[in-house]
Amino acid sequence: MFDLSLTLSYINKQIIDIEKWWWWYFREVSIQIVFGLISYIFVCIFVYLLLKKVNHEAWQLPGPPSRLLLVTAHPDDEVMFFGPMIYWLNKQNKTNIYLLCFSQGGDKKRIQELWDCAKIMGIPHANVTIIMSTELPDDPTVQWPSDIVAENILQYIELYKMDAVVTFDKYGVSGHRNHISLYYAVASLCLDKKIPSYCKLYILESVNLLRKYVQILDLPFSLLMSSYWYLVTYEQRKIIHTAMAAHKSQYVWFRRLFMLFSRYTLINTLQEVNAIDLELDFQLDDH
Repeated sequence: MFDLSLTLSYINKQIIDIEKWWWWYFREVSIQIVFGLISYIFVCIFVYLLLKKVNHEAWQLPGPPSRLLLVTAHPDDEVMFFGPMIYWLNKQNKTNIYLLCFSQGGDKKRIQELWDCAKIMGIPHANVTIIMSTELPDDPTVQWPSDIVAENILQYIELYKMDAVVTFDKYGVSGHRNHISLYYAVASLCLDKKIPSYCKLYILESVNLLRKYVQILDLPFSLLMSSYWYLVTYEQRKIIHTAMAAHKSQYVWFRRLFMLFSRYTLINTLQEVNAIDLELDFQLDDH
């Protein structure tokens, strides 16, 4: 005769055994994850402390460039995204930095703020140019005309004999379409072979949202995956924070948080742009 009580007892025992197994499995996996994270954090700290004592010039832009043109979209881009690079180029005192900003950011007082920030970062007032055009609105949804942007960049390169240009990549760090416009303008100049042979083009690498806000924890990825990089210490980073504070109208709470947590205030990673890579990249985008 079928014994229902024994069957139910057996089923309950199996359920308890399964629950125990899953709990054991969850605990073991959790321990491994926690141990892995702690180990990774220690690796990042070790790499950071090691790099504080090492000369970084071998991983920075070759030369270094004697005249470098930094192309940005808005006042505050230079310090929010390119601070470590500017810091080291000025510290080495081998590069004359020129800043070409393509908008006043919607408010005239931001012009003075940009000059104040540039002075703190070591960029002379005479080296700062701000372009004000109704065709280049400060709007994250608007992609600026490539021909207008490209023409201004090329004019600046030829006028001052720039041997390096640095700007955003095709993701613009934050996805801001004004930032992205600068990349496509530089790319068009490169593909049309209008860039003088003495000038090299570099772009600031965008990273995913997680990497963007983990600061020192992004070091292993940045160092292993990038051609060129500039790393500042937390002590050196204070000047970047001071420079950002000069943008008084923009230094609101969410930008304060950005300055605290963004890896762009600690490390800049760049890659060189050339026509072959651009053609391949555009072909992949078309597909």
